[in-house]
Amino acid sequence: MNTDLSLEVSSATNTKIMRLYDTSHYHDDEVVHNYLIEVLPVNKTTWLTYNVAKYFTLVLNSSNLRYKKVTDSADLIELPDGIYEIKQSYKPNSKTVIHFYHFRITSTSNSLQSERNKLYNDKCNISRDEFFVNRDKLRDIEEYLYAAKWMVEECHDKVKGKELFEYAKKLLERYANECQC
Repeated sequence: MNTDLSLEVSSATNTKIMRLYDTSHYHDDEVVHNYLIEVLPVNKTTWLTYNVAKYFTLVLNSSNLRYKKVTDSADLIELPDGIYEIKQSYKPNSKTVIHFYHFRITSTSNSLQSERNKLYNDKCNISRDEFFVNRDKLRDIEEYLYAAKWMVEECHDKVKGKELFEYAKKLLERYANECQC
């Protein structure tokens, strides 16, 4: 029997790191050789390769994804939102490779949550009706973000996913500029 490869990307709100978790199903005490994770970061053309072991947790950041080399973790920059392509494989790698798409929306989701917090923390001096209108606008934006993520990760339609994402960002920007909060 062969190993069933799978992985999960953490949905944590930290904009400086991205965690990958091994969720593969290994058969008995199967030994896995040359276990690789390859990542194509947003706005990059070169795949980066990481050697891992069974049940791995891989923490990616701006330094090991080659956006900005740092020696101190305090100097890490935010990872960009966008589509990260990930390949997972083991020996013989060309026959076991699984290709995943991860649409990172962390920074945009954090901005959305910030706007929601302003609304819910009673910092707005608005009527009940205005509150509900603004709440619904934020919910619509969130739905567009999740639709973009679904379109890329599950349907593998990167073009449509990016369109939905850009629309959500435009709505969020408009909301932030127009909101009475």
